[in-house]
Amino acid sequence: MSVIRVAYLGPPGTYSHQVSNNTLGFVFFLAYFEGKENAARQQFEAYTLNSEFSIIYLPQPSINSCFKAISKDECDYSIIPFENSSNGQVVLSYDLFRDWFIHEDRLRTKLQNIYDPNFTVIAEQFVSIHHNFITYSTDLTKINKIYSHPQVWSQCNKFLHKYELDNNIKIQKIDTSSTSQAVKILTQLTTDKEREETAAMASLTASEIHGVPVKLASIEDFKGNTTRFLVLGKAALPSVETGKMNQVSDKKMSLLTFVIKDNDDFGSLCDILQVFKNHNLNLQSITTRPSVIGPWRYVFFVEVWESEGLSVALKELEDLVLDLTVIGSFNRSERFFEMIQQPKT
Repeated sequence: MSVIRVAYLGPPGTYSHQVSNNTLGFVFFLAYFEGKENAARQQFEAYTLNSEFSIIYLPQPSINSCFKAISKDECDYSIIPFENSSNGQVVLSYDLFRDWFIHEDRLRTKLQNIYDPNFTVIAEQFVSIHHNFITYSTDLTKINKIYSHPQVWSQCNKFLHKYELDNNIKIQKIDTSSTSQAVKILTQLTTDKEREETAAMASLTASEIHGVPVKLASIEDFKGNTTRFLVLGKAALPSVETGKMNQVSDKKMSLLTFVIKDNDDFGSLCDILQVFKNHNLNLQSITTRPSVIGPWRYVFFVEVWESEGLSVALKELEDLVLDLTVIGSFNRSERFFEMIQQPKT
């Protein structure tokens, strides 16, 4: 039996850990933590239905720990959150890609090359995110304190605003390291008054794990609220019959990063974009983060649809950029195409 070790941003009960409610159930020791939507389990649930594989899930305390785990061979695959449909990029993940794949020594000596890291992005997963109002309170009008992960606040703005207006109260919002941790804090409250006045916003799985009831379900502002996760690995995923949440298309995407060589030259970014255009390459996204080379210099992240012209374009780009890095190449999930065809809600 092949053992597959999967690192994810923990603890159990976070959105990195939950699983789709369309799956068939699991036969491993973490089955107790089965939830409703999950990046790690969506990606690997098909393997649990095959007697040749055993899955071990390894919760990590931070996104950086997910990078370290795959780099140090403490796991076979690692899953990180990358962007959310409601509030955009997970900035920390971009910064970690920069820190792991862009190298200051090469930037300063102006060496141009494509760097092959010891792990790459090999797959993506889209997880529907549903936040819930979780509390022991028997009178929700008494709630004056809410715990949750920082990203949740902006995804539930409308709910929070209406809740404060309807109940004529001002909520104290307290950040936690994860949504699961937010619910765990509720279990540690020692007085009835604290339990009546305190709530968390988190996943249904977190509610089930910690035994705190959901009082209001799906409180997110947008019904299509979805987080995209990337799978890091040093080798391709083993071949196995995939479930619905795991189906991929034949279209591929590459994630690139670079720093512009002559940052102050007029039209320098346009020259780089023109290379992609000349080779009929369609860019899905372009994002910038501060670089390590100096103030007001930026690392660019580009996702480009792969076609025959990509390798030639990358070669041409070497003269225009510093430290061009191909972070990964992967087949697009079929869920991507399903979501972009859905009407806006």
